[in-house]
Amino acid sequence: MSDPLESRTTAISDDEAAALRGTVRKRVLWAAELTHGARRFDCVVVDLSLGGARIHLAQPLAKGELVTLVLDRLGALRAEVAWQEEQSIGLSFVDDAKSIAAMIGNRLPLQVKTPTAKSA
Repeated sequence: MSDPLESRTTAISDDEAAALRGTVRKRVLWAAELTHGARRFDCVVVDLSLGGARIHLAQPLAKGELVTLVLDRLGALRAEVAWQEEQSIGLSFVDDAKSIAAMIGNRLPLQVKTPTAKSA
């Protein structure tokens, strides 16, 4: 099955994107550093989940690049670049959600989505 967020050619709403994700995403506005090999870039994290993050970064990075997102309040999170549109980059964390949750602890209430019953 292909990833519905794989194709970034058609814009979808935040609500549609949230429905496709397996984890709850929280909006934040945190200064951070992104490392890619020996290079270091200042960036801003604009939302975060147990599965990944969306950051604003002036430098282009290719899909699939392995990076480390360093947040003063949380530590270093290994990630892969999932997509980039202009200066907005989607990161997918390399470690599993359980490991990310243990690292974040109670500093940010993130969780895996639970299915909800649809009313008729």
